[in-house]
Amino acid sequence: MRLQVLGLCRFSLLVTEGFRRMPADLAERRTALYDPARLDQRMIWFEHVFLPGLRAQTDPDFTMIVVTGEDFPEPWRGRLAALARSVPQIKLVFLPPGSHGEGPRDALRDHIDPGADVVAQFRQDDDDAVSVDFVHRVRQLFTGRLRPLFEIQSRLMLDFARGFILAGHDGVLSLYPLTAQSWAVAQVIYLRPDDEQTVMAFPHKHVFRHMTSVSLVDRVMYVRGVHDWNDSGIREHKLPERLPAARAREWIANRFGIDLDAVARALGLDTGR
Repeated sequence: MRLQVLGLCRFSLLVTEGFRRMPADLAERRTALYDPARLDQRMIWFEHVFLPGLRAQTDPDFTMIVVTGEDFPEPWRGRLAALARSVPQIKLVFLPPGSHGEGPRDALRDHIDPGADVVAQFRQDDDDAVSVDFVHRVRQLFTGRLRPLFEIQSRLMLDFARGFILAGHDGVLSLYPLTAQSWAVAQVIYLRPDDEQTVMAFPHKHVFRHMTSVSLVDRVMYVRGVHDWNDSGIREHKLPERLPAARAREWIANRFGIDLDAVARALGLDTGR
Protein backbone atom coordinates (compact mmCIF):
# COMPACT_ATOMS: atom_id res chain seq x y z
CA MET A 1 0.00 0.00 0.00
CA ARG A 2 1.26 3.45 -0.95
CA LEU A 3 0.65 6.07 1.75
CA GLN A 4 1.70 9.60 0.80
CA VAL A 5 2.55 12.05 3.61
CA LEU A 6 1.80 15.62 2.52
CA GLY A 7 2.18 18.74 4.66
CA LEU A 8 1.21 22.38 4.19
CA CYS A 9 2.69 25.54 5.69
CA ARG A 10 1.30 29.02 5.01
CA PHE A 11 4.20 31.45 5.36
CA SER A 12 2.80 34.98 5.81
CA LEU A 13 0.33 34.21 3.04
CA LEU A 14 -1.73 37.27 2.04
CA VAL A 15 -5.39 36.18 2.03
CA THR A 16 -8.73 37.93 2.10
CA GLU A 17 -9.79 36.42 5.44
CA GLY A 18 -8.57 33.97 8.06
CA PHE A 19 -6.61 36.35 10.33
CA ARG A 20 -7.73 37.36 13.81
CA ARG A 21 -5.27 40.18 14.45
CA MET A 22 -4.78 41.73 11.01
CA PRO A 23 -6.52 44.73 9.35
CA ALA A 24 -9.56 43.88 7.23
CA ASP A 25 -8.48 46.10 4.32
CA LEU A 26 -6.25 44.07 1.97
CA ALA A 27 -3.72 46.86 1.37
CA GLU A 28 -3.39 47.52 5.10
CA ARG A 29 -3.14 43.80 5.73
CA ARG A 30 -0.32 43.51 3.20
CA THR A 31 1.58 46.30 4.97
CA ALA A 32 1.13 44.65 8.37
CA LEU A 33 1.91 41.15 7.10
CA TYR A 34 5.09 42.26 5.34
CA ASP A 35 6.32 44.48 8.17
CA PRO A 36 10.14 44.05 8.20
CA ALA A 37 10.31 43.38 11.94
CA ARG A 38 7.60 40.77 11.64
CA LEU A 39 9.24 39.01 8.70
CA ASP A 40 12.63 39.02 10.41
CA GLN A 41 11.15 37.18 13.39
CA ARG A 42 9.16 34.74 11.27
CA MET A 43 12.35 33.86 9.40
CA ILE A 44 14.08 33.07 12.69
CA TRP A 45 11.31 30.72 13.79
CA PHE A 46 11.17 29.11 10.36
CA GLU A 47 14.92 28.50 10.24
CA HIS A 48 15.52 27.44 13.85
CA VAL A 49 12.23 25.76 14.84
CA PHE A 50 10.23 24.71 11.76
CA LEU A 51 13.04 23.30 9.59
CA PRO A 52 15.21 21.18 11.96
CA GLY A 53 12.53 18.57 12.67
CA LEU A 54 11.70 18.17 9.00
CA ARG A 55 15.36 17.94 8.05
CA ALA A 56 15.92 15.19 10.65
CA GLN A 57 12.90 12.99 9.84
CA THR A 58 13.72 9.33 10.31
CA ASP A 59 11.41 8.60 7.37
CA PRO A 60 12.31 11.07 4.58
CA ASP A 61 9.42 10.04 2.31
CA PHE A 62 7.19 13.12 2.60
CA THR A 63 6.42 16.41 0.89
CA MET A 64 6.01 19.78 2.62
CA ILE A 65 4.38 22.54 0.59
CA VAL A 66 5.22 26.07 1.76
CA VAL A 67 2.85 28.64 0.27
CA THR A 68 3.36 32.40 0.39
CA GLY A 69 2.22 35.45 -1.57
CA GLU A 70 3.26 36.07 -5.17
CA ASP A 71 4.27 39.59 -4.05
CA PHE A 72 6.28 38.38 -1.05
CA PRO A 73 9.04 41.00 -0.81
CA GLU A 74 12.80 40.87 -1.00
CA PRO A 75 15.16 40.28 0.72
CA TRP A 76 12.95 37.86 2.65
CA ARG A 77 11.79 36.16 -0.55
CA GLY A 78 15.36 35.15 -1.37
CA ARG A 79 16.02 34.09 2.22
CA LEU A 80 12.88 31.95 2.28
CA ALA A 81 13.82 30.30 -1.02
CA ALA A 82 17.33 29.53 0.24
CA LEU A 83 16.04 28.03 3.48
CA ALA A 84 13.47 25.96 1.59
CA ARG A 85 16.20 24.53 -0.65
CA SER A 86 17.98 23.20 2.45
CA VAL A 87 15.22 20.58 2.84
CA PRO A 88 14.67 18.69 -0.46
CA GLN A 89 11.14 17.67 0.50
CA ILE A 90 9.97 21.31 0.63
CA LYS A 91 8.12 22.71 -2.40
CA LEU A 92 7.79 26.51 -2.38
CA VAL A 93 4.63 27.85 -4.03
CA PHE A 94 3.71 31.53 -4.62
CA LEU A 95 0.00 32.39 -4.69
CA PRO A 96 -2.07 35.49 -5.55
CA PRO A 97 -4.32 36.98 -2.84
CA GLY A 98 -7.45 34.93 -2.33
CA SER A 99 -9.37 32.84 0.16
CA HIS A 100 -7.28 31.38 3.00
CA GLY A 101 -8.51 27.94 2.00
CA GLU A 102 -8.79 28.07 -1.79
CA GLY A 103 -5.15 28.69 -2.79
CA PRO A 104 -3.64 26.27 -0.26
CA ARG A 105 -6.27 23.69 -1.19
CA ASP A 106 -5.27 23.89 -4.86
CA ALA A 107 -1.59 23.69 -3.93
CA LEU A 108 -2.26 20.50 -1.98
CA ARG A 109 -4.24 18.97 -4.83
CA ASP A 110 -1.45 19.78 -7.28
CA HIS A 111 0.96 17.71 -5.18
CA ILE A 112 -1.24 14.69 -4.43
CA ASP A 113 0.18 11.48 -5.85
CA PRO A 114 -2.65 9.91 -7.90
CA GLY A 115 -0.94 6.56 -7.49
CA ALA A 116 -1.24 6.69 -3.70
CA ASP A 117 -3.84 4.59 -1.92
CA VAL A 118 -4.10 7.04 0.99
CA VAL A 119 -2.83 10.59 1.52
CA ALA A 120 -1.95 11.66 5.08
CA GLN A 121 -2.31 15.45 5.10
CA PHE A 122 -1.25 17.81 7.87
CA ARG A 123 -0.78 21.54 8.36
CA GLN A 124 2.03 23.24 10.22
CA ASP A 125 2.63 26.91 10.97
CA ASP A 126 6.02 28.45 10.21
CA ASP A 127 6.80 28.79 13.93
CA ASP A 128 5.90 25.21 14.87
CA ALA A 129 7.77 21.91 14.74
CA VAL A 130 7.00 18.20 14.49
CA SER A 131 9.09 15.46 16.08
CA VAL A 132 11.81 13.72 14.10
CA ASP A 133 9.74 10.50 13.99
CA PHE A 134 6.51 12.22 12.93
CA VAL A 135 6.40 10.90 9.36
CA HIS A 136 7.44 7.43 10.52
CA ARG A 137 4.62 7.27 13.07
CA VAL A 138 2.04 8.70 10.65
CA ARG A 139 2.82 5.80 8.31
CA GLN A 140 3.47 3.08 10.90
CA LEU A 141 0.32 3.71 12.95
CA PHE A 142 -1.91 3.72 9.89
CA THR A 143 -0.61 0.48 8.43
CA GLY A 144 -0.47 -1.18 11.84
CA ARG A 145 -3.65 -0.19 13.69
CA LEU A 146 -5.62 2.65 12.12
CA ARG A 147 -6.44 1.30 8.68
CA PRO A 148 -9.60 -0.58 9.80
CA LEU A 149 -10.97 2.69 11.24
CA PHE A 150 -10.17 4.50 8.01
CA GLU A 151 -12.08 1.93 6.00
CA ILE A 152 -15.32 2.81 7.84
CA GLN A 153 -15.57 6.22 6.14
CA SER A 154 -12.45 6.59 3.94
CA ARG A 155 -11.50 9.48 6.23
CA LEU A 156 -9.73 9.45 9.58
CA MET A 157 -8.13 12.00 11.88
CA LEU A 158 -5.08 11.24 14.05
CA ASP A 159 -4.29 13.84 16.68
CA PHE A 160 -0.95 13.72 18.47
CA ALA A 161 -2.04 15.63 21.56
CA ARG A 162 1.17 15.74 23.62
CA GLY A 163 3.83 18.33 22.91
CA PHE A 164 5.50 21.54 24.01
CA ILE A 165 4.95 25.26 23.92
CA LEU A 166 8.13 27.23 23.15
CA ALA A 167 7.57 30.77 24.37
CA GLY A 168 9.45 33.95 25.18
CA HIS A 169 8.41 35.75 28.37
CA ASP A 170 10.27 38.57 30.14
CA GLY A 171 13.35 38.08 27.96
CA VAL A 172 13.55 34.31 28.54
CA LEU A 173 12.85 31.53 26.03
CA SER A 174 11.16 28.65 27.86
CA LEU A 175 9.74 25.23 27.08
CA TYR A 176 6.43 24.15 28.62
CA PRO A 177 5.01 20.60 28.41
CA LEU A 178 1.43 20.47 27.20
CA THR A 179 -1.33 18.00 26.40
CA ALA A 180 -4.10 19.56 24.32
CA GLN A 181 -6.48 18.26 21.69
CA SER A 182 -6.79 19.47 18.12
CA TRP A 183 -4.17 22.22 18.09
CA ALA A 184 -3.66 21.76 14.34
CA VAL A 185 0.08 21.08 14.58
CA ALA A 186 0.68 17.29 14.55
CA GLN A 187 -2.94 16.69 13.57
CA VAL A 188 -3.17 14.35 10.57
CA ILE A 189 -6.12 13.66 8.27
CA TYR A 190 -6.03 10.50 6.16
CA LEU A 191 -7.94 10.83 2.88
CA ARG A 192 -8.26 9.02 -0.44
CA PRO A 193 -6.27 10.75 -3.21
CA ASP A 194 -9.50 11.39 -5.13
CA ASP A 195 -11.31 12.90 -2.12
CA GLU A 196 -12.75 16.31 -3.04
CA GLN A 197 -11.67 17.73 0.32
CA THR A 198 -8.24 18.47 1.80
CA VAL A 199 -6.98 19.15 5.30
CA MET A 200 -7.88 22.83 4.69
CA ALA A 201 -11.59 21.98 4.50
CA PHE A 202 -11.83 21.02 8.17
CA PRO A 203 -11.42 23.52 11.04
CA HIS A 204 -8.86 21.77 13.21
CA LYS A 205 -10.91 22.09 16.42
CA HIS A 206 -13.96 20.46 14.83
CA VAL A 207 -12.53 17.65 12.69
CA PHE A 208 -14.08 15.12 15.07
CA ARG A 209 -17.51 16.22 13.84
CA HIS A 210 -16.70 15.03 10.33
CA MET A 211 -14.83 11.76 10.75
CA THR A 212 -13.63 9.11 13.15
CA SER A 213 -10.85 10.57 15.29
CA VAL A 214 -8.03 9.08 17.35
CA SER A 215 -6.02 11.00 19.95
CA LEU A 216 -2.62 9.77 21.19
CA VAL A 217 -0.63 11.06 24.16
CA ASP A 218 2.16 8.48 24.39
CA ARG A 219 4.99 10.73 23.07
CA VAL A 220 5.74 14.43 22.67
CA MET A 221 5.16 15.09 18.97
CA TYR A 222 5.01 18.86 18.43
CA VAL A 223 6.33 22.26 19.41
CA ARG A 224 3.99 25.25 19.25
CA GLY A 225 5.74 28.61 19.05
CA VAL A 226 4.42 31.50 21.13
CA HIS A 227 5.60 35.06 20.53
CA ASP A 228 4.39 38.63 19.98
CA TRP A 229 3.45 38.02 16.34
CA ASN A 230 1.10 35.07 16.91
CA ASP A 231 -2.20 35.65 15.16
CA SER A 232 -4.16 33.16 17.28
CA GLY A 233 -5.23 33.41 20.91
CA ILE A 234 -2.43 31.09 21.97
CA ARG A 235 -0.66 33.87 23.87
CA GLU A 236 -3.54 33.90 26.35
CA HIS A 237 -3.28 30.17 26.96
CA LYS A 238 -2.53 29.33 30.58
CA LEU A 239 0.95 27.82 30.61
CA PRO A 240 1.99 24.91 32.84
CA GLU A 241 5.25 24.87 34.78
CA ARG A 242 8.29 25.45 32.57
CA LEU A 243 10.99 22.84 32.15
CA PRO A 244 14.40 23.70 33.63
CA ALA A 245 16.75 24.90 30.89
CA ALA A 246 18.96 21.77 30.96
CA ARG A 247 15.99 19.43 30.52
CA ALA A 248 14.49 21.71 27.88
CA ARG A 249 17.70 21.62 25.84
CA GLU A 250 17.79 17.82 25.98
CA TRP A 251 14.13 17.26 25.11
CA ILE A 252 13.92 19.73 22.26
CA ALA A 253 17.21 18.56 20.74
CA ASN A 254 16.40 14.84 20.90
CA ARG A 255 12.78 15.02 19.77
CA PHE A 256 12.91 17.95 17.32
CA GLY A 257 16.54 18.55 16.35
CA ILE A 258 16.23 22.10 17.71
CA ASP A 259 19.16 23.95 19.32
CA LEU A 260 17.47 25.89 22.12
CA ASP A 261 20.43 28.19 22.67
CA ALA A 262 20.65 29.01 18.95
CA VAL A 263 16.96 29.94 18.89
CA ALA A 264 17.39 32.13 21.94
CA ARG A 265 20.44 33.91 20.50
CA ALA A 266 18.67 34.58 17.22
CA LEU A 267 15.67 36.03 19.05
CA GLY A 268 17.80 38.01 21.50
CA LEU A 269 16.53 36.05 24.50
CA ASP A 270 18.03 34.11 27.42
CA THR A 271 17.24 30.48 28.25
CA GLY A 272 17.18 30.92 32.03
CA ARG A 273 18.13 28.04 34.30
